[in-house]
Amino acid sequence: MAPRRTTRSIADQETVNATMVTNAQLQAMIDQGVNAALAARDALRSTNGDDSHNSGT
Repeated sequence: MAPRRTTRSIADQETVNATMVTNAQLQAMIDQGVNAALAARDALRSTNGDDSHNSGT
């Protein structure tokens, strides 16, 4: 018995939309995320986990 052939329609294939990003754009996005994370850390650190005793640092 011969193997059965299968065909795929274009509709069955997944479409991938890609956006090109330069190294400078990627670095800017990384820097933005790092700065946001550090700011959030510093905001929590200044309260030292206790709202009544702010260390001021």
